[in-house]
Amino acid sequence: MSLLTEGVELFNSGRYWEAHEAWEREWTPDRKGLDSGFYKGLIQVAAGCLHYSRRNRRGALNKWRSGADYLRPYLPAHHGLRLAPLVQAVDGFLDALAGPVWPELPMPRIDQEGSPEARASPAPGERGDNPRGQE
Repeated sequence: MSLLTEGVELFNSGRYWEAHEAWEREWTPDRKGLDSGFYKGLIQVAAGCLHYSRRNRRGALNKWRSGADYLRPYLPAHHGLRLAPLVQAVDGFLDALAGPVWPELPMPRIDQEGSPEARASPAPGERGDNPRGQE
């Protein structure tokens, strides 16, 4: 399994730190390559999800904003991953976190092109009723 695929599986299961680590191992050898922004975007979106799960508003806002910005040049999809729904979800999270009340947000998934789940859907255990991903 590639580190990209491993990271997606970890992300989709709510293991954001581990996803971040897998993608960082893929990105580190070629930090200035054509996919550098793609990996930085995935890494930062995962970090934003981790900050959100810890109720760290500033960290979530900063990482989600920069992650979405890194991913925009790769829209709508890159390396078989549907990025447009992910970036759209993150943009919605940024709007939701701008208010004074802590929003209960369903964390996104990263889906592959052509998959039946091809949408930004909540990860398992992240349906808005469990903001910390604890079961």
